[in-house]
Amino acid sequence: MAAYTVPAGHIGVYSKALVAATVDTVTFTSTDVSEVDIVTDGTSPIFVTFDGSAPTVAGTACWLVPAVAGIHSFRPKTAGATVVKLISAATPTYSVARAN
Repeated sequence: MAAYTVPAGHIGVYSKALVAATVDTVTFTSTDVSEVDIVTDGTSPIFVTFDGSAPTVAGTACWLVPAVAGIHSFRPKTAGATVVKLISAATPTYSVARAN
């Protein structure tokens, strides 16, 4: 499990590789993150939560980043810090950044 912190005033984390079936966490300390972009190489689906809960592969409580290369935008409804947790069955590369 890798954990990354994006301090207030910073944008995101880039070119990180997931380890199969292992959760990565990206925490934005700023409280004004209203939209998050997740960029993926598209090699495998990524399952995501924004509330600090643990995602699971194909979990019904997760958002899906499909196995399609590109930018996928989400508007998490969080109070306080935004905690993005990601998991995949394989090893896709991802970036997570604030969009606002």
